[in-house]
Amino acid sequence: MARSYIEFVQTQNVDWELQSDGSEIKRLNVDPVDGEETYIVRYPAGYAAADRGLEDRAEEYLVLDGDIRVGGRMQRYHCYGFTPRGESAGGRETEGGATLLVFRYGRSDPNSASGASEALAVDPATLAWDMSPSVAHIAHLRLARKVLRLGPNDSSRTFLLIGLPHGIPDRPEMPAEIHDHFEEMFMLQGEMWTPEGLIRPGAYFYRPAEIVHGPHVSEAGFFQIMRAGANYVRTTWTDPLPLPIGQPYAPKIPEGTPAGWTRPWSGGGAF
Repeated sequence: MARSYIEFVQTQNVDWELQSDGSEIKRLNVDPVDGEETYIVRYPAGYAAADRGLEDRAEEYLVLDGDIRVGGRMQRYHCYGFTPRGESAGGRETEGGATLLVFRYGRSDPNSASGASEALAVDPATLAWDMSPSVAHIAHLRLARKVLRLGPNDSSRTFLLIGLPHGIPDRPEMPAEIHDHFEEMFMLQGEMWTPEGLIRPGAYFYRPAEIVHGPHVSEAGFFQIMRAGANYVRTTWTDPLPLPIGQPYAPKIPEGTPAGWTRPWSGGGAF
């Protein structure tokens, strides 16, 4: 069973689920068969948990706020970690509380297993921005990237992406994009106009392969974490479409999604 196409939800509209260990989770996208999923987890102040043993699915995370010690290593704001399937991440503890964005890989994914992948712990603040020019169709966004992880065998890329303010082309239309691999995004800061409406902090989307998306423009600039199902994003382009500035919120979400997910959202509240 494949993961659902979601474009997009403001995660402020997703309810927290209390877990038996005292943490809370917002589940954003789940494959119930293979276990691949994305969620936000909030650990309360004073949380402590022993090593939970070998992971049955690879875990990838970014610290959204607070700080947390994972396997003895302190991970602070925007720190990143990856633990392959079949290895242990160690215990977890946080004095003041922490919120993490978590990506879980599928149980059958060979490229995220121990031996194929290795554990990582990265402070992105120590990495340089890659400011290589983008292709002409999206040059108006003036993008820069920090790659956090490249999966083996051209299987995935996880990276931070920024676009500068005033990212609007000098023409009224531009092509949309199509990739032959999935894309997944969580907005950390800023805004971006899409045909589905205005993406703001806390927004999330997951696109399977071959989904037409865009065009995208940004008046205020943006900062996001993205995952792709290839080491380098491969794009084909459609015929030009009108720029989406001012588009009302019109999400694409799976049948059965809670009605509250599509509430209009005008700001306020963290994730």
